[in-house]
Amino acid sequence: MSPDEIDVLVVGGGPAGMAAGISFGRAGLRTLVCERGLLPADKPCGEGVMPTGLQYLERLGVSAYLDQDHTRHFAGIHYLPTSGAGAASRFAEGPGRGIRRTELSRAFCERARIIDGLEVLPRTPVTLGARGPNGTEAWLDRRKVTARLIVGADGLRSEVRRWAGLQGVSTQRRRFAVQQHFRCQPWSEYVEVHWAGDAEAYVTPCGRGEVGVAVLWTAEEKKSGGGQRLMESMLSRFPRLRAPLQGAEPSSGARAIGPMHQVARSPVADGVGLVGDASGYLDAITGEGISLALAQVQALYDSIGPWMLSNDAVPSARELQGYSRRILGMVRQHQLITRLVLFLSRKPTLAERAIKGLGRQPELFRWLLSANMGAVSAASFPKLEMMRLATALVRG
Repeated sequence: MSPDEIDVLVVGGGPAGMAAGISFGRAGLRTLVCERGLLPADKPCGEGVMPTGLQYLERLGVSAYLDQDHTRHFAGIHYLPTSGAGAASRFAEGPGRGIRRTELSRAFCERARIIDGLEVLPRTPVTLGARGPNGTEAWLDRRKVTARLIVGADGLRSEVRRWAGLQGVSTQRRRFAVQQHFRCQPWSEYVEVHWAGDAEAYVTPCGRGEVGVAVLWTAEEKKSGGGQRLMESMLSRFPRLRAPLQGAEPSSGARAIGPMHQVARSPVADGVGLVGDASGYLDAITGEGISLALAQVQALYDSIGPWMLSNDAVPSARELQGYSRRILGMVRQHQLITRLVLFLSRKPTLAERAIKGLGRQPELFRWLLSANMGAVSAASFPKLEMMRLATALVRG
C-alpha cells in the first residue's frame, strides 16, 4: 500500500471520532483521525456517561487512562421542578460516570497513541474531494490521501454530512445550550435535572471538588450577551441551585452551542459512514449523547470492519446498509423517549405532574432510564405503571 493510501479516514477527533479510530486501527486497518482543533479538546457537553457508555469505554481500553480526580460516579437521575417534590431513580445497570470532557479527550488520545495502525492529527482540517473506484481523495493541509472509508464524526455542523449529500431539513423548535464548571463539592449522588418553564439545568458531578452545569432552553435565536452573562441569566431561573452554588467559583468559562436538532437523510453513502452528532441529533434533554455515539461506532465497525479486512474495495452504500439498519433501530427507541420529554418541557404544569407521578412509581422511572439507553426493549414496556401515570396526569 502506498503511503498516501489508507483504509479509513475519520473526520473529527471527539469521542465518536477517536472511538472509530481506535476500533478500526487496532483491527489492523490503516486509520487516520483528523481534528481541526487542538487535542485534547473541550466542548460544551453534559459530561454524564451512562452505564452502557462506560461498557464501551472499557471495551475500547480507554477507561484505564482516566484520571480519577476528573471523574465521579453517579447513581442515577433526579428530576427537580422549581417547586414541589422531585423524582429520583438509580440505574438498574449500575452507576454512570461524570467525566470532564477534556479528561475524556485526553484518555482517548493516550489510548490511541499505542495503536500501531492509527495516526491522530490535531490542527488538521480536511478537504474532501472526488469519490472514485479506489476511494475518496482528501487534502490534509499539504498532504493528500485516498481513503476507502470516510467516517464523518465532525459534530452537529458536519461538513462530511453536507459533502456526502446526506444533509436533511430540521423541523423542530430551535434549542440551545450553555455550560460551565464550578469548584465545589458535588452535593448529590445523582445527576440533577432542574426544570423551569422552557429550560432545564443539568448538574453533573465530574471530579473531586467540581460540578458541571449545563442549561438547555428553547428560543427562536440564541440569546445574546456572551457566554458568562448568558449563563448567569439562565441560572437565575433555577432557585433551587442558588444555595448549592453560592460562593462557588467558576473553573471554566461559559460556552454556548446550538441549535441542537440536526437531520441526516441517511447515515451512509458510498464509502461514507456517519457517527455521533454527525449522523443526526434530536436533543440533549435525555443525556445520552456520548453513550449513543459510542454504541454507533461499535455498530459501524461490526457492520463493515470485518468486510474491509477481507476486501480491498471501497464499501458501497449497500455494504453499509447493515450499519444503517442497526443505527435506525438503535435510535428509534431513544428518540421516542426524547420526544416525550421534549413535549413535557413545553408544558411546565404537565411536567410537574409527570415528575410527581414518577416519584410515586420508581419502577417505571427506572425502566424509562434503561429504555433510553437501549438496555431494555419496548417489548418489556410496563403498561400498568404507564396507565397509572397517564391517569395521574389527566387528573392533575
